[in-house]
Amino acid sequence: MNAGLPVIVVGGGWAGLAAAVELARYDIPVTLLESAKQLGGRARRVPFGANDSDSGVSGNSRHYGIDNGQHLLIGAYDSTLSLMHTIGVREEHVLQRRDLALTIYSPKARAIHLRTGKSPAPLNLLLGLITARGEQGDHLRDRSRAIRFCRALAKHNFSLPQDETCLSLFRRYHQSDKLIKSLWEPLCLATLNTHINEASALVFLRILRETFAHSRINSNLLFTATDLGRLFPDPALDYIERNGGSIKLGQRVTGLQFENDTVTAVTTDNDTWPAVQVILATPYYVTEQLIGKHQRLKPLADQLSQFDSNPIVTVYLQYPEHVTLGREMIGMVDTTSQWILDRKLCRQPGLLSVVISGSGPHMDMDNEALTQRVSGELAQQFPRWPAPERSMVIRE
Repeated sequence: MNAGLPVIVVGGGWAGLAAAVELARYDIPVTLLESAKQLGGRARRVPFGANDSDSGVSGNSRHYGIDNGQHLLIGAYDSTLSLMHTIGVREEHVLQRRDLALTIYSPKARAIHLRTGKSPAPLNLLLGLITARGEQGDHLRDRSRAIRFCRALAKHNFSLPQDETCLSLFRRYHQSDKLIKSLWEPLCLATLNTHINEASALVFLRILRETFAHSRINSNLLFTATDLGRLFPDPALDYIERNGGSIKLGQRVTGLQFENDTVTAVTTDNDTWPAVQVILATPYYVTEQLIGKHQRLKPLADQLSQFDSNPIVTVYLQYPEHVTLGREMIGMVDTTSQWILDRKLCRQPGLLSVVISGSGPHMDMDNEALTQRVSGELAQQFPRWPAPERSMVIRE
């Protein structure tokens, strides 16, 4: 190995940038290659009104920065927050921290309100369920079932002897259909982007454990007060270059070069980049293509071929500036819309982002039909609002 060569990081999403930041932090020469013309990957800034066929964006002419999909951080993201601190991003400048508070509306039932408050974990979750307000009739019975469910999970450290689907887990702990639809399914979709009949219960419980079993602040919701580019990719670029690293955009890696079972270089459309080591921070299907031709890596490529992805759609609706949710976020069930966030915090008054996770009939709608469906659902919930002035749909 030539110690004078850099480590090559392939991929300029948050994972690739995180790897490059850590290398630069310890004065290890690093070059990051990104195929796109900007950094950020699946969590990047795009102009409102752009026409980006790769991400299914449609809109109109007035441009300002939004995100290529609405994202939300939580207090349990210790590594992300530590990384932001490393590159000089101060949380209070880019994030607004709130105690967990969920309001979930339905056109068929009363709203459910869940607030964890300031009690120590995991008592905050239990108290939140005890004081939750919502359905009449069997609401108390459902609340009791949810509390017993969480107490049983906490007793076993939010773990299982073997995996099962989230739906199977909820059924096994006697969660009612109403409780599943109004609470557990929205949380599962929001955290895993996967429907409960397919989602891994082990993964879901790990998220609950990291969120509720340790520190109260782990369950805080961290709303972005700026676009995702300014949150991490932009300052990461500055940090990497200030510490001797290099970032090259528009460099699509097409292959790996091996010598004695060691990667010695990567090839792009027009060049070869020698490397002391290579980190592939690329989507699973890109990684599979890059390593699949090499016999020693074939077993890993075969594993990656079993992966699949689920869509996530964000519908941006620009209303007059006085329109607001009155809170940062609400949930919706029995509708196509799932989560609605108010981007007033991002200094974009009147702009709402509507998130739809996972597959469903909405994937067969064109952008105009989907926008009409979503704006109609909001009009039903908030009948005094005027119609949105502009819209944009982003599909990932």
